Amino acid sequence: MLNIAITAGGTSENIDGVRKLTNVSTGNLGWHCLEAVLDYFETKKRTDFRVIYVLTETAYRKELSEKQKPFVEFISVTDAESVYDAVDKLTKTVPIDYFIHSMAISDFTFTYAVSVYELAQEICSSLVHLGTDELTVIELLENPMSRYNVNEKISSDDNIVMGLKRTKKVIPVIKQNNPNTFLVGFKLLKDVSEDELINVANHLAEKNECDMVFANEVSRIAERNHSGILIKSGEIIARPVGKKQIAETIVREMIKGIES
Repeated sequence: MLNIAITAGGTSENIDGVRKLTNVSTGNLGWHCLEAVLDYFETKKRTDFRVIYVLTETAYRKELSEKQKPFVEFISVTDAESVYDAVDKLTKTVPIDYFIHSMAISDFTFTYAVSVYELAQEICSSLVHLGTDELTVIELLENPMSRYNVNEKISSDDNIVMGLKRTKKVIPVIKQNNPNTFLVGFKLLKDVSEDELINVANHLAEKNECDMVFANEVSRIAERNHSGILIKSGEIIARPVGKKQIAETIVREMIKGIES
């Protein structure tokens, strides 16, 4: 039995119950990858596989056919922490053969909101009574006393400052928990040359033990004209255009040689 995992969509970080931090990822490419996997195994007339599809609540999703449904398991996630927990559990409990990690996970999550005026007062008071110690100011900025309560609706009457902290990286967990997984990573950059895109993609691959990386530049994203480069072992192996072709190329290159 072959186990294939795919992540898709963009995470959403809660601010106060009515507002969220999110990104523009649609999850379309991840869904195309799922379709490409299903089409591949149907063409090969193989049924010894399953796909675990991890998706956010806003990710693009179509209805599967009755024939396809038995081969796909969905896991719903919301924010970066829930993705980390889901992937960590999945890769610890299931021997994943192939992992396509196309989800756009937020690098930061919300920690607090505070009125600019109240934060300024708090900083001034701290400097007067405690001096200008850098660590004291850092601690105050990371956790001000005058912050809004968790899940309290933030007033629109004041200008505010929001605190963000880094989220835990998900991609390193995949190979840490399951070293034999064939891992496909993704890298999206803005306003960079192809050489820089290749360098960053190779760094991602080396750092996280990716077997392939699909790298693209933000101005080249679109349903039909989406283009990028597929990199394996530091070299460009394909330049697919359009999300459907990108997905088909990734899947074809990923599962080369498994035919019995």
